[in-house]
Amino acid sequence: MNLFSRFRQRLIKRYMQLTGAIIFILLILIYGFVGSLVYNNFIDQAQMLATEEAEELTYIVSDGKTLPDFPSDDNHTQKYLNKIFYYIYDRDGNLIKYSNKIDWSTAAINEKITTDALLNGQPEIHSVFTQKKDFRFFVIARETAYYNGMYAGKVYAGFDVSRDLMFLARLLLWIILLLIGVFFIINKIANFMANNAMQPIIESFERQTLFAANASHELRTPLSVLMSGLDILKDDTDNKLSAFSQEIINDMKDEILNMRTLIGNLLLLARSDSSAINLKKEVIPAEQLITNVLNRFMTIAAGKNIELLLSGDTQNVNIYADAKHVEEILTILLDNAVKYTPKGGKICIGTTLQKNMVSIFISNTGHGIAADDLPHIFDRFYRSADTQKYEGNGLGLSIAKALAEKNDGRLSAASEQNSKTVFTLYLPQKDFPM
Repeated sequence: MNLFSRFRQRLIKRYMQLTGAIIFILLILIYGFVGSLVYNNFIDQAQMLATEEAEELTYIVSDGKTLPDFPSDDNHTQKYLNKIFYYIYDRDGNLIKYSNKIDWSTAAINEKITTDALLNGQPEIHSVFTQKKDFRFFVIARETAYYNGMYAGKVYAGFDVSRDLMFLARLLLWIILLLIGVFFIINKIANFMANNAMQPIIESFERQTLFAANASHELRTPLSVLMSGLDILKDDTDNKLSAFSQEIINDMKDEILNMRTLIGNLLLLARSDSSAINLKKEVIPAEQLITNVLNRFMTIAAGKNIELLLSGDTQNVNIYADAKHVEEILTILLDNAVKYTPKGGKICIGTTLQKNMVSIFISNTGHGIAADDLPHIFDRFYRSADTQKYEGNGLGLSIAKALAEKNDGRLSAASEQNSKTVFTLYLPQKDFPM
């Protein structure tokens, strides 16, 4: 059923949004934590390396000679030296010692040293677009050395972090792929849970719908019998009924007619809920339908001095729907318009085209619908305080909405208090579901 299908989709959407948001936030937090650890490790290592080289500069100043480099005979030391770099400058800005075996980084590091824009104790990560058309990254730190309270020089040190950052990039890609997979799994789980949750509700609703349909059908017979009996009783002149008795019989007939209308409406809604309504959709001229319905209300409207207007060009407008259903919808809307339009008011009906849809609007002057009542007017048996003084059972708009949706259309309402109310029926021009 349409109602439960939409509710199931909303339930699945909400479950996916909630669960997906939790998993997304959790994965982002994990990635952020890992990225923060890696970044802080880069900064700490770069700062430590710069501090070590600043200590070497102090040793050079004090002893007048440089320390020997690490022996590069073992494989681990060689890998370490190939990854790091350092530049040591004396107090006059002369380069007295350096080491840099990272071939792609030389120009970028020299630019950083030349500009001397780094601050002590604040390492920075920089990217390099190499001649091989790829990005590489290095972290660089600056440290100033002092000897006996006097400025001794400065050092720049850092190392290659490309592999670690590429690892973070691959980790992010894996997280994205994982999220896609998780959302797919969540969708399957959400469908399964929504179906299980909705099944008892659907079965209960179907039982209630079947009961309403059967009860409505069964009640029609005794009402017909009562109506026939009252007609016989009223026409029986031998009984010589008083005027008061005749009035009571008329009141009883009116109530039976109201009851018959209510039962017919309940039966129509029950069939709509159970998809038992027969559809005979065809291309219909809108002008023909509108004119037929308008003619039924001419006399009633004239009695209240209400002006009925036909707006727009309806001659070349066709709709694709069940003619009886459209007439029923327009009858309900016009009946309400005439009922709630004050004497001397105006009712306007017309059509407009919107892509593959035709909109038929019915507007009427009057008190309008309160903003608090507007969202509920299509609810079954809903009647606002302002409408209690009028006859009705609160099912007309529910039936109109149900019939519109059965024909792949929809019904909407807008109102300005103490001004006007507009109901708009949207229907397809051809066999093109909305």
